[in-house]
Amino acid sequence: MSAYHTNEGVREEIDRLLRRNAKRQANLGIDSTEDELFRAAKLWESDLIEIAKLDPEYANSIHFSEDA
Repeated sequence: MSAYHTNEGVREEIDRLLRRNAKRQANLGIDSTEDELFRAAKLWESDLIEIAKLDPEYANSIHFSEDA
């Protein structure tokens, strides 16, 4: 079982990063510029790297679920 499911501190930090990305994505729309979309994608990659440092197994599971 991954640290996300067994360590409350890890779960809280990962949830904070996921909430930050959710807010960022919610602010994108059909009128978003290419630059805004690119920046949001790069910031998500950065957040995903931070998540992977905390729990590689969980990061891998959410990373691959994006493509589904």
